[in-house]
Amino acid sequence: MTNTCFQFAIKYISRYPKTQKELTIKLFQKWFSSDEVNNTISKLKDLWYVDDQKFTQSYINSELINKWKPPIIIKQKLIQKWIDPDIVQDILDQNSQDILQWIHKKINKEIQIYKKKSIEGFEIIQKLIKKWYKLDDIKTVIHQNNS
Repeated sequence: MTNTCFQFAIKYISRYPKTQKELTIKLFQKWFSSDEVNNTISKLKDLWYVDDQKFTQSYINSELINKWKPPIIIKQKLIQKWIDPDIVQDILDQNSQDILQWIHKKINKEIQIYKKKSIEGFEIIQKLIKKWYKLDDIKTVIHQNNS
């Protein structure tokens, strides 16, 4: 029994959600025709199985909250996954307050770790900047800790 394009797509996205572009590329790599791919993508979008906005929101939550990655890295990875940069920026903007709280929480946690290792002052700031945190966010957390 041969796999139809739709069956293959369902099986493929069931392992891990994919962006529309990632799925499209994979289907073409499997030698499905343009009509089959377009019909499959359209059907999956109608069923809400492929939705780049939901994917972006979920990815941001996962990477930021669970893995503590800075937004700039998350944004780059989403763009590498062919998500429209405007979609990424819109979702980051919509969640900016929550994201800022998580960033400050992570910076604070990292500062505490560095202090336990007897790392102080400017050296902490340098290490945090190397991890892609913004200087303004670092300063804000340091100021909150000293208040």
